[in-house]
Amino acid sequence: MQKNVSQKFSRRTIFITLFAALALIAAVVFFARPTTSEAAEVPALQTAKVRTGDLVVTASGAGTVVPAAQVDLAFRSSGVVAELNAAIGDSVQNQQVLARLEENIQAEADFQALFTAEGVAQAQLALIAAQDALVTAQNDVIYLIGSDAWYWQGQLEKPEATQAEKDLAQSKLDYFMGLRYIDESDIALARANLESARVALQDAQAALDIVQAGPEALSKPIAALGPEMAKLESARVALENTRLVAPFDGELTAVNTVLGQTVGTSSVMTIATTENLLVRFYLDETDLDKVAVGNRVSFTLDAYPNQPVDGEVVIVEPALQTIDGTPVVVVWASLPADTELNLMSGMTVEAEVIAGEARGALIVPVQALRELAPGSYAVFLVGENDQLAMTPVTVGLRDFANAEILSGVKAGDVVSTGTVETK
Repeated sequence: MQKNVSQKFSRRTIFITLFAALALIAAVVFFARPTTSEAAEVPALQTAKVRTGDLVVTASGAGTVVPAAQVDLAFRSSGVVAELNAAIGDSVQNQQVLARLEENIQAEADFQALFTAEGVAQAQLALIAAQDALVTAQNDVIYLIGSDAWYWQGQLEKPEATQAEKDLAQSKLDYFMGLRYIDESDIALARANLESARVALQDAQAALDIVQAGPEALSKPIAALGPEMAKLESARVALENTRLVAPFDGELTAVNTVLGQTVGTSSVMTIATTENLLVRFYLDETDLDKVAVGNRVSFTLDAYPNQPVDGEVVIVEPALQTIDGTPVVVVWASLPADTELNLMSGMTVEAEVIAGEARGALIVPVQALRELAPGSYAVFLVGENDQLAMTPVTVGLRDFANAEILSGVKAGDVVSTGTVETK
């Protein structure tokens, strides 16, 4: 009996031990196998198809509508405003007199007197006096050097003389000058007086030509050779200092004075062109490579949010400016002259520069590009069984998401967009 009990106990022990071993093996197998989430951690190959589409590269900014030309006008001397000939919003013509000071009355009278019969007669008398002074100066030189030397000096000074003729004249001049004892200081003074007389004659002749031609001939600054031209220029300056004249056709956008007010030389009027309006806008400096003269620009005005208009870049300023602490590119662009919108200077504008457009192009995500060297790229074509083949490509336009491929792939090709190491 004791033997049977011992045998049963032994069998039971073996059974329990075997069961525990099997359970342990099962547990090891269960916990050792990968879970679904662990299997998902194995990276799958990311791909994209080469597609045909449009790619537009843009740069956005903001700015305002500005006139093509705008000028602040100010008197050049202080005085009392005696005349205002235009108000804010008036259209004015080039050279139209917009305002005058009280002093302008006398300045205008003095200026116009230059072109009267009496003024012309005075200019003629000045010319005759200059001619007489020249003859006197010539005679003084002849008295010192002699008529023969004077003759050969004249031959030497002829602009059309040949070199041989100049050599002969110089030889003769030296000979006849050597026959006389001449004090060097006397001849130097006489010749200086002669040159001054010649300049004075030119001055008097030019002044006579101007007064005979009329006021239009004295509408711009002149070079004063001598006293006669200086007198004309002085009259012109006195007139200009006491009146405001429109420098071009435009519209008065500001008038900062009234009749009877004493003014200085600060701005009293502003004139701006009303045609050929421009947009001055700013781009981030990172977009500098996306803007150039001739680029198309799409504008959206706050006043007309649903009516965009197209323009063209006409100026990219050569230096960055700082706006609110940020470096920006300053761009000027034209607006269409035939738009039906009522455009006004000062309007707020959003601008989108079209840096480049590709229509019907082969396009891949930028993640597919592998830079082999600066400006040189390749993609990995995906073949059967996910085999990768590196293929050089030519890249055209690109933005932050897509790139235009000019050569190297065709529509429908599958490219890898994952990270592939190449050595």
